[in-house]
Amino acid sequence: MKLNDIISMVKDTTQKIGEKKTLKIKDIVLIPEFQKLLVMEADVLEKMRESMREEGFKSGHEIHIWKRGKEYILIDGHTRKCAWESLGNKTIPCIIHNFANIEEAKTFAIKEQINRRNLSGQALLDAVANFNFEKGKGNVVGEKGKASEIIAKQIGVSAKTVEKTRLVLKEASPEQLEAIKKDELSMNQVYKQIQDKKKPKPEPKSEEKTDKETVSPAAPKPESEAEAEAKTEEVKAKPAAKKSTAKSVSKTKTDEAFANGVRYAISEIRKGISLEDLEKSLSA
Repeated sequence: MKLNDIISMVKDTTQKIGEKKTLKIKDIVLIPEFQKLLVMEADVLEKMRESMREEGFKSGHEIHIWKRGKEYILIDGHTRKCAWESLGNKTIPCIIHNFANIEEAKTFAIKEQINRRNLSGQALLDAVANFNFEKGKGNVVGEKGKASEIIAKQIGVSAKTVEKTRLVLKEASPEQLEAIKKDELSMNQVYKQIQDKKKPKPEPKSEEKTDKETVSPAAPKPESEAEAEAKTEEVKAKPAAKKSTAKSVSKTKTDEAFANGVRYAISEIRKGISLEDLEKSLSA
């Protein structure tokens, strides 16, 4: 066992034994650091008042006082003190403690409240809110480490629970905090809502084009070198084809004229024309 653990055990034992004493209620000092540790619930206060009216102040339920110099500071038992005082009582059973500083007193008070109730919801928020999250703060035995782990040990929950609670305290909306206070939502539910809100929204899946969408015409495919050359040759070939056609027509006409001339000569010879006269006729 480490020396720090032994020191802590000795302190806890000393603080828990304390000195039982009955104090005048008017001599007890209330300070905000302890008043706000856990919220006083109206329904709990009323039930406690009825119980005390019927059964008196039960032994073993004394309120806890920190004697700081000449002051008697109430560190745990605010609801009991309020209920007992509302019944007209002027004195109240107490246990007196000696603490080195306010952090020791707060740690003890929180442990006492945890031992009496299930620390969740508003009670958990109140407990965590009263600690300083700077490294090592809130530690009363010199223990080193992550602040959330140190605080978790002091209030009897896991470090993860402390971290979740801290995030809720920082980022929850007033409506969410009110829902926790009224037990409409748990601390874990609000934590999940905060985390879900941080997640990026998924992009809509791409769908096939509908009739309403404009379909752009396909871009023409680039021509290959072979295709380009073929087109060039085709363009070059067109004038040559035209020239060839013209020559063919001219030749056809010449052949027809020759054939007609031959037929005319044969016809004239049959009629008895002389060759000399035929030649003159064709030359004319």
